[in-house]
Amino acid sequence: MKPFCIHRASGFTLIEMIVVMVISGILITVALKSVSSIKTSAKIEETRQEMEALGLAIAGNPSVTNNGARADFGYVGDIGALPPNLDALYQNPGGYATWKGPYVANHFAQLTDDYKRDAWGHFYTYSGGLTITSNGGGTMIRQIAPTTSDLLFNSITGTICDIDGTPPGPSYKDSLSVVLTYPNGSGGMRTRIVPVDAAGYFAVDSIPIGNQDLKVVYRPQSDTIPRLVSVTPHSSLTVACRFDHDLWFNSVTSSGSLAFVSGSDTISGPHCENLSFWITNTGGSTASISSVTVSWSGVTAYYGTIVWGSTTIFSLGGSPRGVSGATYTLSPSQTLAAGASVRISVNDFRKSNNAGGGNMVGVGSVPITVRFSNGSTMTFTTDPGC
Repeated sequence: MKPFCIHRASGFTLIEMIVVMVISGILITVALKSVSSIKTSAKIEETRQEMEALGLAIAGNPSVTNNGARADFGYVGDIGALPPNLDALYQNPGGYATWKGPYVANHFAQLTDDYKRDAWGHFYTYSGGLTITSNGGGTMIRQIAPTTSDLLFNSITGTICDIDGTPPGPSYKDSLSVVLTYPNGSGGMRTRIVPVDAAGYFAVDSIPIGNQDLKVVYRPQSDTIPRLVSVTPHSSLTVACRFDHDLWFNSVTSSGSLAFVSGSDTISGPHCENLSFWITNTGGSTASISSVTVSWSGVTAYYGTIVWGSTTIFSLGGSPRGVSGATYTLSPSQTLAAGASVRISVNDFRKSNNAGGGNMVGVGSVPITVRFSNGSTMTFTTDPGC
């Protein structure tokens, strides 16, 4: 009889099957949790980016510049106020002339309120304040600014002088106006006129962020300095404004009843050859003037005429011309009532003392002394040029 062997079939036992199923379940659970976590993280990041875009739409993006100055101030920069709701970022809230939106993009045309919803489909919470809140996947908050004052109540201070650094002083401070124009918070523009003190100092507060128009105007000559002032959040700006000519020269001396009007001298003509200035009778009675002496230094020149107001009171007809330091009789003589002012013009300075006079001579930045027959004398340096 031959021996025989029993062959067993290979396979999993019940216990092995149970272990495999348990391990598979654990792996599937872990995988599902991982996928869920990834989806949640993606929604959080999507919401964070959208809330950041909403914040920049409201208060602007500081990284957007033009010629080194900030160029983007969002809704607040255009309107001068915080938006009442998120709708105002996409649609004009009330026919505002200064509204330049939309300030946000709506990514899905079929969902007109997409920009107002977080990644979970919940509406953001915003009602005109400084925070935007998402409650879809827990609480997420986007802070627009630390305080309302940072966006709406900034200040500008400044100083004003002429080309040589002279402030207007008490005589001319009232001739200056600082005009600031900025959004008024309701779709229009507000213009404020700010006073200037004797030192040329001015200050204005409660200014919203944005690129605001500032002008310094010297009214007697309709001279204007335009400035575009970039008002950033939580700022107190200082601007220096300087006119490009000598308005208020401070080295002026006058004696007698006729006084030089400080800053009134002007130079004109194609070669700066004409000088004009104003005088005032500060005495208590009418001044009668029969002769005048004009002296100067630094240039060799001879003048052609002297005009008192609109009357030519000196003209020798060519040769000789007016000489520095020489006294000439006025024809006709002139009077100036107490408290009255008149413009004096000494014109056509030329190089030679003959009929033609030769080349014109500029008399900018020249020390001038004028003496009148009544004893009044004044000394000043002319404006730098024309």
